[in-house]
Amino acid sequence: MLVSRRTKFSLAQFLSVIERPIVYQLFDKLGFDPQSVSSPVSISNEIISGKDSVLSDLLIEVIQTNRTLRNQTSPKYKFDDQYSVMQKSLLLDGYLVENESIIALDPNFVGHEPVEDALLKELDSSTLQNKEDIKLAVKASADDFIKVKPDYNGSLTNIRIALETLIREIALDKGFTTTRSGNTWGPSLGHLKVCGFIDQKDEDALSSVFTFISNGAHIPLGFSQEEFVRLGRNMCYSMCYFVIKMYNA
Repeated sequence: MLVSRRTKFSLAQFLSVIERPIVYQLFDKLGFDPQSVSSPVSISNEIISGKDSVLSDLLIEVIQTNRTLRNQTSPKYKFDDQYSVMQKSLLLDGYLVENESIIALDPNFVGHEPVEDALLKELDSSTLQNKEDIKLAVKASADDFIKVKPDYNGSLTNIRIALETLIREIALDKGFTTTRSGNTWGPSLGHLKVCGFIDQKDEDALSSVFTFISNGAHIPLGFSQEEFVRLGRNMCYSMCYFVIKMYNA
């Protein structure tokens, strides 16, 4: 099971509110350094540097024993808040926590990091002028989704802003003349097709995803708001990854 850096940090924050002797036992049992429970920072560093297989075992353990852990945590609202954030972080990675077990919702591609982590790395390695704005929008979208009182509209809005900003910045780099304000989505996308960066099929796919998530107030029959927003985010940041990967090639 591969999870994002966001989920690793969420797990570390969750463990930081559990009684230290309990976390010590968990770490000692699963092969983490038990001495790292001395501080939240040390717990976080140990989680981030841990092997994926051992991290999976830890996640499974805390989810299967969450009721016991909650009973041993005081005050309990700290447990509830951090456990909720961890659950939603896992959901963004494609793992549903249900009945004290983890269910994979998406296909598992062994050896490949989560798309969101890969997207942020591609943005880091790019030469785009305003790449930090794109990264902030991607992260804000996830933050809106996983916080204790989620802002689902904000989550979709921010990931849409990330895609729009990415397309605009690449278009400007490819010779498009415009300002960075106002509605630049359509003209920027059209310029990328005219200059040969994308073809008609690419333009249609990007335009369809953008339109799909722009109508966030309409939740299709059979979807909860959480499910629909997760679907929209996945589609949108996958298109962001597709575009920045082509740009960096």
